[in-house]
Amino acid sequence: VGNLGLLFMLLFFIYAALGVELFGELVCNEDYPCEGMSRHATFENFGMAFLTLFQVSTGDNWNGIMK
Repeated sequence: VGNLGLLFMLLFFIYAALGVELFGELVCNEDYPCEGMSRHATFENFGMAFLTLFQVSTGDNWNGIMK
């Protein structure tokens, strides 16, 4: 169980870093609304990216984030 948890943490770390690099500068305004994204589901820093990945992996508003 510990090895599996460590593997998930490693994957989350890699994908959070990738998400910050790719989507960290995403701008949401009236012209380009980000419907599923909120201040708690963004990739603007590593901590929020990690939280967003956790939300998607548990199924919490994953379809709104993927829009």
